Amino acid sequence: MAETLREFSQTHDCVSFSEAARHLVLQSDFFARSDIVLGYLFHGIEADCTGVLYSALQMGKLVGLPRILPGTGDMDFYLLDDTLNFGDQIESGSYGISEPVPTLEKLALDASLAKKRVLVLVPGMAFTEDGRRLGRGKGFYDRFLFRLKETGAQVWAAGFCFPCQMTGDIPTDEHDLLLDTVFF
Repeated sequence: MAETLREFSQTHDCVSFSEAARHLVLQSDFFARSDIVLGYLFHGIEADCTGVLYSALQMGKLVGLPRILPGTGDMDFYLLDDTLNFGDQIESGSYGISEPVPTLEKLALDASLAKKRVLVLVPGMAFTEDGRRLGRGKGFYDRFLFRLKETGAQVWAAGFCFPCQMTGDIPTDEHDLLLDTVFF
């Protein structure tokens, strides 16, 4: 899949394909009904969901980005401040991936989320129509989604990818959580 993504990025307009996926998200009931939208900052060859995040901020939704907790295998999400410049809220973090600065408010995974509707845009290497996902092997999103669901929040996990990342089959195990949908 890494080779497929490299070839795709060299022969296709990735910005246009990211925009097409963004449009699908913005037209979805998942987005319309969400109180909180959690996304990611694309790294390397990934579909770019920042347009979704900007739209969510403009609509007054809470928007968060992941920050890896070094040495733990876990990540937390930090909420963007819509009064600050986006670039001022980002720094280089774990694995060379841009992350939110730790001075932002951390999304508390507690009972305060029990009535909230949370849309989580999830990156990955490959996806299936039925919600299986091949990540990068660290399990960050599976662990985070499990912790988020334990709060009682209504969680919609959605893959966000290029069409070339869709495949017919991906092996899974008991630790892999299924996505609710995939936008591509």
